[in-house]
Amino acid sequence: MKQRKLKTSPEEILGAPILKTMLRISLPAMIAFTFHTAFNFVDRIFVSRLGEIELGAIGMAFTLQSILLAIGAGMGIGTSSLISRLIGADRREDASSAAGQVFLIIGVLGVFFAAAGPWLSRGLFSLIGASEEMTPFIHSYTDILLAFSVFQFAAMIGNGILRGEGNTVTPMQVMIVGNLINLILDPFLIFGWGPFPALGVRGAAIATVAGRVASTLFLLYSLFKRDNIVKPRLNLRQIAWNHLRGIFGVGGPTLLANLANSLGLSLIYILLKPYGDAVKATFTIGFTYQQIAFLPVLGVAQGVLTMTGQNWGARKTDRIRRIVLIATGLTVLILAVISSIIAAGAGGFISIFTDNPEIVSIGRTMLLILCLGFPFMAVSRVLVSVFHGLGMGMRSLILTLLSVIVIVLPMALLGARLFDLPGLWGGMTLGHLTSGVVGFLWVTMVSRRLRPDRELTDG
Repeated sequence: MKQRKLKTSPEEILGAPILKTMLRISLPAMIAFTFHTAFNFVDRIFVSRLGEIELGAIGMAFTLQSILLAIGAGMGIGTSSLISRLIGADRREDASSAAGQVFLIIGVLGVFFAAAGPWLSRGLFSLIGASEEMTPFIHSYTDILLAFSVFQFAAMIGNGILRGEGNTVTPMQVMIVGNLINLILDPFLIFGWGPFPALGVRGAAIATVAGRVASTLFLLYSLFKRDNIVKPRLNLRQIAWNHLRGIFGVGGPTLLANLANSLGLSLIYILLKPYGDAVKATFTIGFTYQQIAFLPVLGVAQGVLTMTGQNWGARKTDRIRRIVLIATGLTVLILAVISSIIAAGAGGFISIFTDNPEIVSIGRTMLLILCLGFPFMAVSRVLVSVFHGLGMGMRSLILTLLSVIVIVLPMALLGARLFDLPGLWGGMTLGHLTSGVVGFLWVTMVSRRLRPDRELTDG
């Protein structure tokens, strides 16, 4: 009974004050993502002590990690979207059946990437311009992550079940457990503290895997507790294809959208190739601070998805329109504050990672420019979650492709051609501003067309 109070009930999601409910759902997700990003931050500080080549290698390795994250997040969002809509429509038995199908997806993904991932990764890193010095460090890190990727998928997709029913507390606990183990093991395995050998970047990968195994075990325990609204049921003899289609209907386009973001990150590294490894290491640091700035956004986006999904399942269209406006205003306010703090201390924040004066100088300029675009980039992310909640996977994909491939990258390339490296940062910022405004206008138009008596499809 005590655990049930930690959850946000469907009744609250459908009827309680929107801002209060949004914050209640979002706050545990914010805390969870804070822990996760804190791990990435500290992990990169540890690795930076090994050298600039190793730090740059971890940054480039994240292009592959971002692909795995894209797939896991896509399927997790598809799961959250379907389950939230089923609960909003008071179809809880169907929600439990849909949750059971998730384990089929996790198993297939884990086997595929463990078997084929190392081979595929060689071509990826060659394509995006990994230097000969970085390549051995990159592969020693990613090969371990790929071998145990099933645990990453289990944690991300399984958490989608709980978030869909309005439980963001347990996913927070799952992420904290995994990241704590990761953080504790990191220095022992990287630097060889105590009885452990000094494994460098391989040690960082092993610590990451250990944390994911712990997260998965805790998640499995939590999923089958009696007080859950959704109780996963897997029947291998009778696969519920309609539920799988429901998950992939949003999860598939979301996966492609996330891969587009991963592709965008890879293409940024390609644009940076002529500037050398020092600039790649600088961007790795800058991307870390972008992740930190976006912690509240990830929480708000999760709250928006759950609230939009359940309210659309119950056909409360007026409430959905208010959710869009409140979420947009909240996101801009939060990111304006965070971006101001990062910009004010730009040089000092870069110096946490390195004392190389070249990187500090480049990094200061980079953060001052990129911070201007963070609020608009965040708005785009939250608006994509509105489409997720409505079950409009293709619209979420189109909005992401429009932002990343059609607007941001061409502007970054044009800026680099006209004004060299500062122009590249400026082009990215202008692109995020443009895509944020376009996304808001589109989502507002779609929300006004929602009608309680019919399903609005992607057609």
